[in-house]
Amino acid sequence: MNTRILRPLGYFLFASLFLGAGAAFADEATIKAGMKARLPKVLAAKDAGDVGEGADGLLHARGALSEDGAKLVAAENADRKAFFALKAKQTGGAPADVAKAMAKGFLARGKSGHWFRDAKSKWRQK
Repeated sequence: MNTRILRPLGYFLFASLFLGAGAAFADEATIKAGMKARLPKVLAAKDAGDVGEGADGLLHARGALSEDGAKLVAAENADRKAFFALKAKQTGGAPADVAKAMAKGFLARGKSGHWFRDAKSKWRQK
């Protein structure tokens, strides 16, 4: 084989793989940073009973929310969905499975008084 072609091709493939992995980690870091920045507001909304965790891994309004509250839930859920998809891609699983595992973790770590919605959309308080 012609090594003058194979060597640069090998470098190109290695660099593509390395840069692609770096982009995935940057995306994960960006997603986590957004979620971390919103965490105090999410916890305050949970403490107030305005929102709760769902069995689908998403944050859900328990009633009418203010415009800011609705934006908070939408932004949090967008990041969660992106995180579920990213983790599923990394592990070779399905986003729904990642979401269910995360939901179980939210329930286990949930504070007394926080609300949780089961798969049948029934709310219960911890």
